[in-house]
Amino acid sequence: MKLKYLSHCFVLSAGLLAGQQAIADDMLFWQDNSLTYLNGSNFQRLNFNGEEQRSQTTYTFEHASGWKWGDIFAFYDYIDADNLQFRGSNFGNLTVKEKSHFYYMEFSPRVSLSWLSGQELSAGPLKDVKAAFTYEKGNGGPGTENYLYGLGFDWDVPGFAFLQTNLYRVKINNHILFDHDFRASDVGNGYATQLTVAGAYPFAIGDQSFVVDGYVDWRSPSKDAGTQTSVGSSIQVKWDAGKALFGEERKLYVGTELNMWHNKYGIKPIDGSTDGFDQIAVQALVKYHF
Repeated sequence: MKLKYLSHCFVLSAGLLAGQQAIADDMLFWQDNSLTYLNGSNFQRLNFNGEEQRSQTTYTFEHASGWKWGDIFAFYDYIDADNLQFRGSNFGNLTVKEKSHFYYMEFSPRVSLSWLSGQELSAGPLKDVKAAFTYEKGNGGPGTENYLYGLGFDWDVPGFAFLQTNLYRVKINNHILFDHDFRASDVGNGYATQLTVAGAYPFAIGDQSFVVDGYVDWRSPSKDAGTQTSVGSSIQVKWDAGKALFGEERKLYVGTELNMWHNKYGIKPIDGSTDGFDQIAVQALVKYHF
C-alpha cells in the first residue's frame, strides 16, 4: 500500500515536470521541486479515549513554480502511522474508518491580475494581486474534498524570500457529521472563509545558512458543514546541510517541523461542548530539492 501511494507521488512529479518542459521556453520563469521525509509524534487522534498517535511518518512531494501569468504551488502527502486512527468516509459512504495510512494533497494555482488586466497592480510593499484557487483532496480526517477561490496578495518585506496572504471562500464538500455516540450520522456541505499567510525567511549564523518557512491557515465556522473556527499551521526550521557538507546551496536541508492545530479540521466535539481538538506535533525533517 505504501508503494502505491508513493508511486502516485512520483507520477504527479513526472507529470508536472513534463508539462512544464513543454512550455518552459515562453512562460516559465522558475521552478522548484522537493521530496521531504518527516517523522514525529503527538498527533491528535480525534477522540476522547486518551490514546494519542505516538508517531507517524510523512513522505511529501512539493512543487512551486513562477510563470508569466502567475504561480503554482502543489504538494502530495502520504502518511504512514504506527497505529489505527480515525479517518473520514468516502463519497456517499458514511462508514467511519480506522486505518494507519492515508494521503492528502493540494493544488494551488494563482493568476496575476496585473498580467490579466495589463495594468500594474502594485503599491508600496504590495507587489501584485492574484486570483487564487486551491483544490484540497484526501482520505484523512472528516472531510474529503474542498474548493477554495479568492484573492492573493504578494508582499515585498525586507528579509523575506517571499510573503503572501490569500483570502478564500471555501466550498466544503462531504464533511462528516457525528452523533453523540461518535457514529457518522450525516454529510455536511457548506461554505466558510479562510485566510492563509505563507512565507520564507532565510538567515545565517556565522557561516551556516538557515531558513524558516511555512504557513498559517485560519478558517471560519460553517453552520451547514458542522464545523467551528479552526487554525492550522506548519512551520519548518531548516539548516542548509548541503551547503555546509557538500558546498551545494539550497539542495539538502535538515531540521524540524512544528505542526499545530486549534480545533483540528474544525471538528465539534461529540460531547456537545465548545471545546476542540488541539495539537502540537514536532517532527524531524530531511528535505531534498531538485
